[in-house]
Amino acid sequence: MRFFIYCKISLKYLWRYRRRYLFLFLALGFGFGVLTVVSSLKDGMKENLYLSAQSHYAGDIIAQVSSYMNKAQQEAVFAAAKTARIDIDSVAIRNIRHGNAAGTIFFNGNTIPLKYIVGADWELEKPYFEGFTYTEKPMPLDGDSILLSKPVADELGIRQGDSLIVEIPTATGQKNTGVFIAAGIVEDTNFFSYYKIFVSRLTLNRLAGLEEDSCSMIGFFLKNRSSVDPKRKALYTELQKRTETAPLAYDRDSYLDERQKASDTTVFLNTLPVYLSEVAQLIGAIDIASYLLFAMMLAIIMVSAAVTCRLILHERERETGTMRAIGFYEADLRRILQLEMAVMALFSMAAGFFLSLLINRILSFGSYSWFPGVEVFMQNGRLAARYQGGTLVVNIIATLCMLALAIGGPIYRNSRSPLPEMLSGGIH
Repeated sequence: MRFFIYCKISLKYLWRYRRRYLFLFLALGFGFGVLTVVSSLKDGMKENLYLSAQSHYAGDIIAQVSSYMNKAQQEAVFAAAKTARIDIDSVAIRNIRHGNAAGTIFFNGNTIPLKYIVGADWELEKPYFEGFTYTEKPMPLDGDSILLSKPVADELGIRQGDSLIVEIPTATGQKNTGVFIAAGIVEDTNFFSYYKIFVSRLTLNRLAGLEEDSCSMIGFFLKNRSSVDPKRKALYTELQKRTETAPLAYDRDSYLDERQKASDTTVFLNTLPVYLSEVAQLIGAIDIASYLLFAMMLAIIMVSAAVTCRLILHERERETGTMRAIGFYEADLRRILQLEMAVMALFSMAAGFFLSLLINRILSFGSYSWFPGVEVFMQNGRLAARYQGGTLVVNIIATLCMLALAIGGPIYRNSRSPLPEMLSGGIH
């Protein structure tokens, strides 16, 4: 009952002194809005980077070899995944050729050496390919189909429906050529997609002179990404019982070291951080910059709250003295004043959140092409924010903690001032 009385009095005085609180309201709202913009953009960039890498490497946990997995190795990987009880959402089985093994694409007398040629199963990964953004509605995918990234299509002048030739080195050193139809052009310009094409895995294996069901990797997309590494360890424990498996690597350097020691058929189990360890340095720099900005905005919030609180309490000394004189205890005054500040802070943070939505909306229309490789952090070519519940809670708690530190001292001193001094308005 007493708490509701405190709330009623706090709201009454908050409304009465709303003009005095305006500066603090604006400072808190702006500070919280900037905090939310920074944290949401950082989370959005990390998420988009992960999704881009997940799309490129085809999974959260990737089993791969330096050459090609035969049928027995593929069965060993799936049996290990079943025994380890990996919560698999979907599977990708691909034959990925890169570098000199990726081949060359020919069109109208022009050529481009490819960085990646990916042999995929159209039906197995149908949701994945349907999720692409195409320049126009793609044609049905079959054994003669090819999907190209927009940079490749633009450089060669390829349009959907055009016939083109791909030259592929075979396993024995010769070269085979295949004629393909451009079934779709993918609107993706991040560096994972540059000079990469998708064809049928069966068609690619035949052109390369490999067994029709061979692959170079199997990717597992998990239902829950919160514990990818423990699941990889569980899969590793089961897989090493069934086939030759390399020790687990945790960064790109250790992975490359192990590849030099291993045979062409040794199975590696990798997660995306293994491939992205170099990009992680850039993410670390973004984190440091965001933490510095975070600290600066919290400092602004604290200073603004301390100054405003002192001014408001000084103006209200007669009022608080009168409350003391009619029977309110010091603790009662502190609780009422703290509730005033807390309610005002909640309204400020709500306004700051809506301000962050507006700022992020404006930023999403900006062009950031001047920053090399920025596309990998963007969604459909736009900067996209991601609002995570945990991050918002941290922002709210940090803001309230700074506010509590700023107002704690002034409120305590005000509530304990001698009653005659309070009734005289602070005049000694």
